[in-house]
Amino acid sequence: MASARQDKPCAECQIGVATCNGCDKRFCLPHFMEHRQQLDKQMDEVVQEHNQLRDALSQHSNTSQLFSRINAWEQASIRKITAATEQARADLQEFCDRTKHRMGDSLGKIADQLKSKQKSNLYTEKEIGGWIKQLDELRKMLEEPMNIDIIDDKDIRSSIRMIKVIEKSNSEELLMPNEMTVPPKAPTVRMSTEDTSKTTSKSSNEKHFVCPFQGACHSTSFSDMLASQ
Repeated sequence: MASARQDKPCAECQIGVATCNGCDKRFCLPHFMEHRQQLDKQMDEVVQEHNQLRDALSQHSNTSQLFSRINAWEQASIRKITAATEQARADLQEFCDRTKHRMGDSLGKIADQLKSKQKSNLYTEKEIGGWIKQLDELRKMLEEPMNIDIIDDKDIRSSIRMIKVIEKSNSEELLMPNEMTVPPKAPTVRMSTEDTSKTTSKSSNEKHFVCPFQGACHSTSFSDMLASQ
């Protein structure tokens, strides 16, 4: 077999001297050197392609569209929260103003009665007791917690669906060094949404306001609310 290999002619000029272990061809010395120069050129091209790909990887990003979608979801969620917050504040302010107006009317009527009776000096123990009772009831309304609560919105259409980034399954394995296999495709990333809305049931005779945030809210007395205004 050794003599058979030596008898192989040069692939270029039919005069064989040396064998290339890569392609298993025999070459004469000049053509062997030329063959090696061709391999060196191919090697340089591979290194250049590798370097260009690394540069492109550090400079280019194909995730800008996904980041734009995340930013758009953020802005839409902020707008929903802002709208829900403004509506909740407006509803609460309307309730406070309505309660204050009713109490003001009641105090105004009592003031007219007191002024009239005090001017005529015609009042009895029963009338004084009645005024005291009315004033006590109004004070309770002022100091006790309001008949109002802030709950989570049960309407799923107004809730914010949370998002997360997931990676799609890919059957190709990562390319290891010196493995002559086709490299896997870049992982495909997509965004999905999750519904995180909660519901809270309340009796029908309670006055409720919608809270755009999760978690319980503490009761507040009407006097505390007036003091904050």
